[in-house]
Amino acid sequence: FMRMWAMQPIPGVRLTLVSQSVNTPYSGMLPGLIAGHYSEEEVHIDLARLCAWANVRFIEACVTGIDLQAKQIVLDEFNTPAVAQSDAKRPPITFDLLSLDTGSTPELNVDGSSDFSVPVKPVYNFYTRWQALYERVNAEQASLESDDPTQVGVVGSGAGGFELVMAMQHALAQTTAEFHWFVRGSRSISGRPQKVSDAAFAAAKQAGIHIHTEFDVTDVHVNAVVARDGRVVNLDEIVWCAAAKAPEWPAKAGLEIDDRGFVLTNAHLQSVSHEFVFATGDIGTQQKTPSAKAGVFAVRQAPVLFQNIRRYLLRKNLKTYKPQSDFLSLMATGGKSAIASRGPFCITGPTMWRLKNHIDQKFMNQFRLLPAMKPVGSRFQIPKALLSESSMTHEEADASSMRCKGCGAKVGASTLDSVLQQLTLCDGDGIVCGLEHASDAAIINLGDQALVQSVDQISSLCSDPYTFARIATVHALSDVLAQGAKPHSAQALVTIPYADQSIVKRDLEQLMSGVVDALNENGCVLVGGHTAEGPELQLGFVVNGVAHAQPTAPVQAADKIVLSKPIGTGVVLAGHMQQRARGSDVYSMLQSMRISNALSASVLRNAGCKSMTDVTGFGLLGHLHQLLKGPALGAAVHTQEISTYPGAMSLAEQGVESTLLSQNQQVLSDCELDDGLDPVWRNLLCDPQTSGGLLAIVPAASLSTVMAQLFELEGAAPSVIGSIVESSGIVVS
Repeated sequence: FMRMWAMQPIPGVRLTLVSQSVNTPYSGMLPGLIAGHYSEEEVHIDLARLCAWANVRFIEACVTGIDLQAKQIVLDEFNTPAVAQSDAKRPPITFDLLSLDTGSTPELNVDGSSDFSVPVKPVYNFYTRWQALYERVNAEQASLESDDPTQVGVVGSGAGGFELVMAMQHALAQTTAEFHWFVRGSRSISGRPQKVSDAAFAAAKQAGIHIHTEFDVTDVHVNAVVARDGRVVNLDEIVWCAAAKAPEWPAKAGLEIDDRGFVLTNAHLQSVSHEFVFATGDIGTQQKTPSAKAGVFAVRQAPVLFQNIRRYLLRKNLKTYKPQSDFLSLMATGGKSAIASRGPFCITGPTMWRLKNHIDQKFMNQFRLLPAMKPVGSRFQIPKALLSESSMTHEEADASSMRCKGCGAKVGASTLDSVLQQLTLCDGDGIVCGLEHASDAAIINLGDQALVQSVDQISSLCSDPYTFARIATVHALSDVLAQGAKPHSAQALVTIPYADQSIVKRDLEQLMSGVVDALNENGCVLVGGHTAEGPELQLGFVVNGVAHAQPTAPVQAADKIVLSKPIGTGVVLAGHMQQRARGSDVYSMLQSMRISNALSASVLRNAGCKSMTDVTGFGLLGHLHQLLKGPALGAAVHTQEISTYPGAMSLAEQGVESTLLSQNQQVLSDCELDDGLDPVWRNLLCDPQTSGGLLAIVPAASLSTVMAQLFELEGAAPSVIGSIVESSGIVVS
């Protein structure tokens, strides 16, 4: 659907994808992943990368409810593993049209099944559950004093249960584990010819799997399953792959549902009760032509869904979706063999697996091999026709539409300094730290306390305005926190992209909710601001903090240099813009970026920190160079101790760079680089950071206490990256 939308978007319409996970598995290749034929990355669709390519807004959150009257969906983003817990709750997302494809949930209605089995549904995180099971089985095998095998059972008569037990058996073939397949009736794979069931039974028997037919499970115990007829099979591990059911929220929302709780739809894939709601895949059931809950139908529905959403928005007649009466079924049998069936035909063998692999790879290549799209550029981009009159090359003109966001879009330090040095400033009373000091924030003496004031502005670095707002707010507060001040109040400067006023209102609600949530968590009150419309989303702040004079000991040799967060935001964000970064890396990093430095700053100050700054646009070395401007000392930095965000090192090795990098690298002329230093560190050490961690100089005597306390903080990844030395300059090894 999104590939088609990217090629044919409707002007003035914004498409938003909400998913609980940034990576979603292709269920057709999941058995191959479990069997060990594919890597995790090969079978998962990177939704963040896909959305960035398609110019679709992506929100990583769990949908907990739908208000059909207000046309809003309620989100719980803190129900996703990557998001740090918080008392804040983001506002609902308002929509004009809603499309549902949320799948189904496990039908754990048998006593004990929810407590003592591993459910396959929801599929998006089953691989994690499988890895845990795999480790348990291997651990059990290693700890057994006798040769008793571990007993593993799979409950499920359908194609999913068959493929799963075969894949698991293949993955654990080198152990003595024994597998059991529990089939409710006398045959498996209902809906297919008898010969398909026979082929599945034959393959399972050949693999040494114990098949239990007519086994209607009525109870699941901690180490056994019980059938209606009284049979009991003792098991060490139980996997539940029985029929799935609908979640509860469609009925609670007021959508008309079928007798199993799935959204009832018409021939156009529309809800029969709410025409502005579409439902496809497992979550929907066509009223007059219901079909099995199988992925093959969902794939066929996508083109019709795309056309009907366009037609609905453009007020045109909708197309009819007719589910196919038969389809080619390909079931993997653990090893690289498969059972193929269509109509009366059924064939088993390696050739069928190669066919299945070809079809699956072709499907996944639609998401791996995304065609080049013209980037959304600046309205001030130089037309190619005028390049002959400009010093800019064609490559530089293309790059001008791919300028980095966040602090990667700052003006370079040397450019900024050369301009500021030309200014003539009047004298001001009480200015302790002003423009001439090039500090994180201005400090103004107010008598018994000081006003610490900072200003910051960045452009949006992700498509979700709420997440961006939290990051931008935390980023702006860091300058005040680095000065040892307590945030007091702030004013916001907002630039909202041009759009219909209803969309502007929705964006502003999401943005300002993120701002206020982050400010409230830091004890800072929003007191005012200014809004404007512009070509892109931007958010700026004037932050006021209050500080009392705190004498600090002078920096001296042997003091330690502590970094509270990893580095690499610039290169990862640049990679995201170029669709070269993994979405899981990007969104894991974004969650770290929204965590305030307030607690880290408090720990460092209480431990006698001698000097501190936040690492932002000028990169790690640039900010360390600023810290060392006062004392006539230098620093020894050890790159092996520096933490980087997942994906940052790989992207830097691929040559991905932030647009501010080359200007930041001018600081290298003041550094001594070890001859054996990996060249990639020339980039990472100067990589512009947004909402980076704190860089602090700490007395050696306090180091162990500081590190222990920092490690206890949520989201912290502190590291000791070097020491202060007698000689001037920065030595990097």
